[in-house]
Amino acid sequence: MLRDSDNPEKSWEDLEAELAENPDRPFYARSDAEAFKRCEKQNREATRHSDVTGRAYYTCDEKRGKNS
Repeated sequence: MLRDSDNPEKSWEDLEAELAENPDRPFYARSDAEAFKRCEKQNREATRHSDVTGRAYYTCDEKRGKNS
């Protein structure tokens, strides 16, 4: 996850809490596994997206049913 450039003193714990409060917020992760783990904590599934630079970012989306 990127640091908050408007508030660089904000702790990682505060940033994690913000993400938990807003699970639809996109985020960067070091690996697919890290992103999937983060989303699983919220009972959601990670979706990988490419940004304009070719890097991957993730969103935690509602889990779809097995028949979807």
